[in-house]
Amino acid sequence: MQVKPDIRSALRFLCSLPLLVMAAFVTAASPASFDDVFTRGWTAFEAGHYEQAHAIWLPLAQQGDSNAQINLGFMYDYGRGVDQDTRRAADWYQRSAEGGLAAAQFNLGLMYAEGRGVEQSPVKASFWFQQAAGQGRADAQYALALHLRDVMAVPQQSEAVQRWLRQAAAQGHAKAQVALKASPENSLQPSASHAMEPDGILDTHAAFSAGTAWPIASGYAVTNNHVVADVDQVSLIDVTGKALTASVVLRDEIHDLAVLGVAEFRSLPPALPLASNNTRLGSSVFTIGYPRIDVMGSTPKLTDGIISSVNGFMDNPGSYQISVPIQPGNSGGPLFNMQGEVVGVVASMLGASSDGSEPQLLSNVSYAVKTEVLRRLLQHLPQQQAVLEELPGKAASLADLAERVQESVLIVMVAD
Repeated sequence: MQVKPDIRSALRFLCSLPLLVMAAFVTAASPASFDDVFTRGWTAFEAGHYEQAHAIWLPLAQQGDSNAQINLGFMYDYGRGVDQDTRRAADWYQRSAEGGLAAAQFNLGLMYAEGRGVEQSPVKASFWFQQAAGQGRADAQYALALHLRDVMAVPQQSEAVQRWLRQAAAQGHAKAQVALKASPENSLQPSASHAMEPDGILDTHAAFSAGTAWPIASGYAVTNNHVVADVDQVSLIDVTGKALTASVVLRDEIHDLAVLGVAEFRSLPPALPLASNNTRLGSSVFTIGYPRIDVMGSTPKLTDGIISSVNGFMDNPGSYQISVPIQPGNSGGPLFNMQGEVVGVVASMLGASSDGSEPQLLSNVSYAVKTEVLRRLLQHLPQQQAVLEELPGKAASLADLAERVQESVLIVMVAD
């Protein structure tokens, strides 16, 4: 039986943050950097003259001042000088958040997480937390990490959760520092792009990392976000050694997916077909990719196995557990069914440690993001003027399937 996270329990963390909302308010409204009108409002607010502060800030907020907007949102949120009205609070937070104010983005994320003043939406909460976290707010980074883990069922040891915890902890956030130390014995390891030196197997003039990608019918290519996390442009290399320049056009950090745009998309090999149905427990699957090309070479490598579980790490419903052995460099590769259709994107492998040392990878426990998750991301792609030819999905032997699809699996090269 699938065990779902207790959403109400997870939200207790988020509902316990009024002091952080106050802190966000204070940070946003520091009077030192604003004109005299805003400062008069701040002075009135500090003196407890809330109605006067409201009267001063309202015209500024209506003119689009993000700082006045967040302060009005706070006043309606907590009934300072006005009747408490969480809907109006959310509206003012929304306006300020859309203006780019990180504190307002954090506050709006709380509203969506708690369902106060807006319809509760974990997805929208994730979005606004991420906007604020990306601007460096430690409280938002910590909130996002816990929201992903406790509400969105993203594993504690996933890169998405760990990265935000690390960033918050680096700024001195005490709870994030504690959370980083609470690491389970088994941990999820990216199947990741691996570093290579300049004299590696491919002719290159700089150190680089490598992963795997593959084209889809709309003329884009798919890989893992952790392969291209720190760059905007990469090179895609096909089985003939031809290189194409690609840029990141979409990222989904939560599910570790990225979509690459290629200017010369007509030069891409045929697209791989996406499976329309979920894959059953015990189904045979295989992947083709480029593990450790510095050691194994730059020809595509195949490994196969079965769907070990229809849910991934800690019963994550957005991924499969598979017995397919993978290595660093397999990241982003297609997971195929026995019709040659892509059922998932190879993403990570399990590591185990009993003494706190670096985890040892378990060769028969890996994870792949489900195609249905990828389809949701692809809905946000801009349309190309033309589309690629798509390979057929048709049952065949493993050898025949490999021959059919291997030329459509690409190396992702990322300069370090």
